[in-house]
Amino acid sequence: MIKGLLTAAVLFMLPAFAFAETMYITDRIEASVRSGKGLAAGSKVLSMVRTGDTVEVLLTEDDYAQVRLANGTEGWLHTRYLTAAQPMDSEKLKEKNKSAQNELARLREEKADLETLRSQQALKMKEDAAALEELKAGCADYIKVRAEIEKAQQEVAAHKEIIAQLTKENETLAQNTRLMWFIFGAAAVLCGFIIGMWLQGLRNRRKPRISF
Repeated sequence: MIKGLLTAAVLFMLPAFAFAETMYITDRIEASVRSGKGLAAGSKVLSMVRTGDTVEVLLTEDDYAQVRLANGTEGWLHTRYLTAAQPMDSEKLKEKNKSAQNELARLREEKADLETLRSQQALKMKEDAAALEELKAGCADYIKVRAEIEKAQQEVAAHKEIIAQLTKENETLAQNTRLMWFIFGAAAVLCGFIIGMWLQGLRNRRKPRISF
């Protein structure tokens, strides 16, 4: 009989142990663990729990959970105060917030650097575009000047040909002139010689002949 009662008691307690779950008191609160559900008649405050405290959930009914505290106290607590994830304490939250603020400051500084870089790149692109337009204008002027130089070179070449032709004609004319003057000179000398011979003949004829 006693053995049967012990067995029944063990079987009755098994579900509570089988379904027990460790949970935590949720963010920044202080809640009371009562002997009954909520403010029901006769419900007394057994203990107080704070954010981060660990409780063992023995049973859940509606919006309330029967919990066991670390000191062994058992009572009822509203489920809104429970969370499966361990909440961060204030120091960890401050550290996390500080880390987030530092990251935000870094991102803002990086954004400012990117804005400055973008402005510099835009200015550089504008300067490059102006330089390209200037280069295009310079190339157009260069092509125009080169065409004028080539035209002038062609005209100079044509003038050189004309000058060469005129020089050749002038040399031919000079040679002909020298030849004509030579002929005139030779003719004059010959005429002078002939006239001299003729005059000599006349003198010889006029001389008296002496007879012995």
